[in-house]
Amino acid sequence: MLVAVVMGCSGAHRYDARLVAADSLMQPAPDSALALIEALPPDSLTDEGDRAYRDLLLTQARYRCYIVATSDSDINRALGYYRAHAREREKFTRAYIYKGAVMEELGHPDSAMFYYKHAEATADEKDYANLGYCSLRIADLYRRYYGDKEICFDKYSNALKYYKLLGDKPKQQNCLFNMAGCVGITGRGTAEDYFKEAIELAVELNDSSSIVNCYELWSRQLSMEDSTRSEAKRIALKCLNNYPKFMNLDLIIDLAFIYVMDDMIDSARYYLNIAERYPANDHMGQIQTRKNSILAIIAKRQKYPAQNDYYSSESQRVADSIVNNQHRYMIQHIENVNNEIQGNAVKHRISNLQWMVTVLAIVFLAALLMLAVFHHIKMARTKAIMKEIKPTSFNTHDDLLDKLEAKESAIGELVYNLVKFMQTSIDASEKDSPSVIRRRIKETIGDIANDEFWKALRNHLDKNYHNMIANLAQNPQLKEKDLRFIELMCCGFSYVEIAITLDYTPNYVSQKRDIIAKKLDLSVPLQEYLDCLMNHND
Repeated sequence: MLVAVVMGCSGAHRYDARLVAADSLMQPAPDSALALIEALPPDSLTDEGDRAYRDLLLTQARYRCYIVATSDSDINRALGYYRAHAREREKFTRAYIYKGAVMEELGHPDSAMFYYKHAEATADEKDYANLGYCSLRIADLYRRYYGDKEICFDKYSNALKYYKLLGDKPKQQNCLFNMAGCVGITGRGTAEDYFKEAIELAVELNDSSSIVNCYELWSRQLSMEDSTRSEAKRIALKCLNNYPKFMNLDLIIDLAFIYVMDDMIDSARYYLNIAERYPANDHMGQIQTRKNSILAIIAKRQKYPAQNDYYSSESQRVADSIVNNQHRYMIQHIENVNNEIQGNAVKHRISNLQWMVTVLAIVFLAALLMLAVFHHIKMARTKAIMKEIKPTSFNTHDDLLDKLEAKESAIGELVYNLVKFMQTSIDASEKDSPSVIRRRIKETIGDIANDEFWKALRNHLDKNYHNMIANLAQNPQLKEKDLRFIELMCCGFSYVEIAITLDYTPNYVSQKRDIIAKKLDLSVPLQEYLDCLMNHND
């Protein structure tokens, strides 16, 4: 895993610093980002990744600056690159999002939904910015081409969840505003709560335009009922007086509708005349429908049946042209298909994860079983070794102790401590683990078997056996550890005692005997050879 992470980090693409700077300006100053990108000719970028990044940023900046797309060639190049370089996950997600946005501007809402859903499936689960924007774009798509407020509310609510996690207050305000617009129709609670929360955020952000939009939509919803129409008028007029610079066409039409419903025809016509001077906006069809409805009511109140029929039919005709049943079906159908694909992919990942967990569990249990078997074997070996240590063996070194002089006390101390260890370990060997026995060795023998001890032991053997160890040391095959092994054998140490003193395993002591015999090119066992040397010297 560490190697994979290191290689993944080392393989990350390093983009042109100018592109990175433009990307950083995309949210706070999209016009500056666009100017920076357009000043960077594609020919000046030799790297394919940089060119794809420029195409993505150019599409994004134009969209953010409200420049309507006339072609999808730029975003197609970026999307093609990121499909082949899926490790660039965040940019891959963005490429899908803005491909959908371009298709929406080109008049293909069904294709837009397709790419938005692909962006949603591609995004990392912690990529709250892109996940929130996917939900927001899908919600806007439903609002424009479907008309089902229940679905719109759910989509905006999902987007709000991501933007709260991200801490993006402008986007939260946008979601709350749209949710408030859906609540009045869906009946999910009261729109007032959402409007108040949206207005609070707009005030905090000092966004007067958003404040006007919230008051306008709130006023429009209240104007639909006779009991709340006076409150609607109060909110609309307050907004008109406090924010005249940010007045919009919707609020003017709302006031015209409120006055005509209050049977104040002159005031209604006054605001309709003002509305004629406002420029067209992106939902002129809805504005025209509402104007025709108001004019139909005026004609009816003034008893002009012909005009009433004309404006009523015009209102209905424009309203019908807004709703495209084919797009309504295709948008939801495409989302349902993609949801099913994503659901199957999640099930597949869960199935693979379950399989991996099962395999890991089996491996873990097998490892535990092997560890238990190994521990059992080791304990059995330790017990077998300790059983071979008999109390009668405590005096096996009497001859050695008798020959030791006072200056060779280090040898005697080791032998005494070794016997002490044997005595304290016999009874406990049945229940103690090898680690406990090893700790007892260190506590009992300590650091006695040091260089001073080995020097004293070698001097003792050479003095009593006519330089036997010095002569053996002439053999270049024998190492220092081999000579120490021989010295302990000459002193009558058993293979268990040698293992304890040299920190070998008992099994290795037997192998070590054979290795040394081979180095000396012996045809007889090592112990027999050493006994012959010692007896010959005597």
